[in-house]
Amino acid sequence: MAGGSNSAVLLAVIGNGILTLIKFIAFIFSMSPAMMSEAVHSFADTLNQFLLWVGIRKSERPADSRYQYGYGGERYLYALLSAVGIFVLGCGVTIYHGIHSMIHPPTFTFTWWIPVVLVLALFIDGFVLSAAVKEVNAKRGDTPLLKYITTSTDPTLAAVLLEDLVATLGVLIAAAGIFLGWYFDEPRIDAASSILIGLMLGGIAVFLGIRNRSLILGPSIPPDVEEGIREFLLKQESIDSVRKVRTRVVGSDHFAFAAEIDYDGRYLGKKHATWLAGQKEADPEETAGEFGFRLLDTLSHEIDRIEAELRKKYPRLQHLDLESDDNPAVPD
Repeated sequence: MAGGSNSAVLLAVIGNGILTLIKFIAFIFSMSPAMMSEAVHSFADTLNQFLLWVGIRKSERPADSRYQYGYGGERYLYALLSAVGIFVLGCGVTIYHGIHSMIHPPTFTFTWWIPVVLVLALFIDGFVLSAAVKEVNAKRGDTPLLKYITTSTDPTLAAVLLEDLVATLGVLIAAAGIFLGWYFDEPRIDAASSILIGLMLGGIAVFLGIRNRSLILGPSIPPDVEEGIREFLLKQESIDSVRKVRTRVVGSDHFAFAAEIDYDGRYLGKKHATWLAGQKEADPEETAGEFGFRLLDTLSHEIDRIEAELRKKYPRLQHLDLESDDNPAVPD
């Protein structure tokens, strides 16, 4: 699962790195505000998607004694930093430059660089976007695209998808602003397209910031998954009730589930009926001790079986804590 995110993000880093260099060269020759905004946009995307890639790599480290739930939260931290970068570099610098160009229109020079760069940018951004769409479609399955973007526990693919969507639209907007500004000899049209690109980036940054804040805080797992786990537990003959359920997303597609379980002692005890029947002549104290040992051993194996079946049924369920409820009469 993480491999798809990793490849999509790395491809975006390489593509935007190439575009950054090309667009800055085109801006130097043309002094177009829209081309400047596009260059800054690609530069911001390169840095931000590099942060996403670093976050993916760090989040894949195995759990250790210091972080027993693993490093999944690293992905959310770096994705949040990436969102801040989009807002500051992508949105802030682009809008500032657009407003400055509106107030002090630059001398615009239309060169052959501009259409070549725009076509090349549209090709590269479109290619990276199509790769991101392919990865998202492979992961979301039957989940509607909008729902996947707003609920996925992997923010990196959503970030790449949205950033490259804006990048592709940004090329079209920049092209329209540049050519209309040149045709009407009005550089403010060019500057207005720069501001529009910045506003789109700001919207994406705010959405990603809010989404990653939620994931860092550790939201509960999807309701349908929680309900499915609860129903599975209640179907077990060894379980009477499930109480005080607590869930948390601890990483990309990694869930934690904890609950207090009222195990059916009678059901577990009956498994030793044959053995008990043969202990009529044995010492009562020794029989009681041996029965207690056998009962706890049976409970331990039952918990292991339940956890193994749950993890097979829900592969994302990485951490399970099925605590024995010693006071089931107390309400939630």
